[in-house]
Amino acid sequence: MKKLILAFTVFFCVQLSLAQKSEATPIYIVDNVIVSNVLLHSFNPNDIESVQVYKSPSTQIEQYDDLVKNGLININMKKPLNLEKITVGEAKKKLNLTSESRFFLNDIEVHNESILIAEDLLKRARILQPDKKFNNYKVPAISIDTN
Repeated sequence: MKKLILAFTVFFCVQLSLAQKSEATPIYIVDNVIVSNVLLHSFNPNDIESVQVYKSPSTQIEQYDDLVKNGLININMKKPLNLEKITVGEAKKKLNLTSESRFFLNDIEVHNESILIAEDLLKRARILQPDKKFNNYKVPAISIDTN
C-alpha cells in the first residue's frame, strides 16, 4: 500500500510540474512590426538582412521592453515588406474598445500603444470581459496569441 501511495504521489508531482511549465513563445518583429509565426514562415530566408535575438531589455528595442520576457526576435528584411499594420491603440478602436482596455500578446501586457502589429493578428484576437471572479480586470482586455 505504501508503494502505491508513493507511486501516486510521484505521478501527481510530475503531472503538476508539467502542467505549470508553459512553453515560452518569443515575439517576432519584422521591420518594426509584430507578426504572427504563421506569417513569419511565408518569408524567403534569402530576403533577410539581419536577425537579432533579445532575452532582456535593451536600448535598441526600448519600445518593446514589455514583450522581451519570453524572448524577442527582431528581423530586418533587405527590402521593406508591404505588411498591413496597425498600432495597438488603433487595434483597440477597431475592436470597439476604449483606450483604457488592456492589450496582451502571448499573455504579456503591452503598455506602449504606438507599437505596430500586423493587422492579420486581429483575426486571432479574443476579447476578455471584466470578471472579478476570473481575471480581476476593470475594463475589457484584448488577448492575441502570435502562434
